[in-house]
Amino acid sequence: MKAILFDLDGTLLPMDVQEFMALYGKAVTQAFIDFEEASAIFPQILKSLEAILFSKEADTNYNKFFNHFEEHMPQEKEVYINRFNKFYEDGFETVKAATASSSDMIKAVEILKSKGYKLIIATNPIFPMEANKSRIRWAGLDINHFDHVTSFEKNTSCKPHLEFYQEVLKENGLRAEEVLMVGNDVQEDLIIKALGASTYLINDHLINRKPNEDINTDYCGSYKDFLSFVENL
Repeated sequence: MKAILFDLDGTLLPMDVQEFMALYGKAVTQAFIDFEEASAIFPQILKSLEAILFSKEADTNYNKFFNHFEEHMPQEKEVYINRFNKFYEDGFETVKAATASSSDMIKAVEILKSKGYKLIIATNPIFPMEANKSRIRWAGLDINHFDHVTSFEKNTSCKPHLEFYQEVLKENGLRAEEVLMVGNDVQEDLIIKALGASTYLINDHLINRKPNEDINTDYCGSYKDFLSFVENL
């Protein structure tokens, strides 16, 4: 095993997803409060994100998102992009209240780094890099510990599509058999097994949209269990 791929939200970054989305919606609406269409911003964000999640276009998620967003909003996308950039530089910070940090995961990352593993944050690339930097910091982690971080601006596919993982592997010169994917989402994170990768399911903030189906993972446990696993690698 050469590399560890980490999901971010709910894995490296403990969070209450419902509270996170509520705070995010409130914060982004406030960021556009002087726009006549302010109340429509957050609902359209969700619709445009849904559009890119299922898109197979050969373009960045950034371009696909803003093209879709512009089609359904009254102003040109550059107007919104400028305000979004400002929002992620300051207003996004209020969403931190829905998150926490895990001392076990912080220590696990430090141990893995010291053991020479390549560390990659394979978060679903639906946030800009500026937001990724904030969320990594909220988790109590140093972005410099990671060799690669997926992002809205660079990636062209999203979870749960295998193309997302193929893109990550190719970008980092890795074969699936050489990596362990660590995540808390059964459908989005464990699908990489279809490529031949190993998986570790974190169950502290488990997301499973099909609770009646068997879970196929190599390892499963809490943050504390994962730390023990890492110590014994």
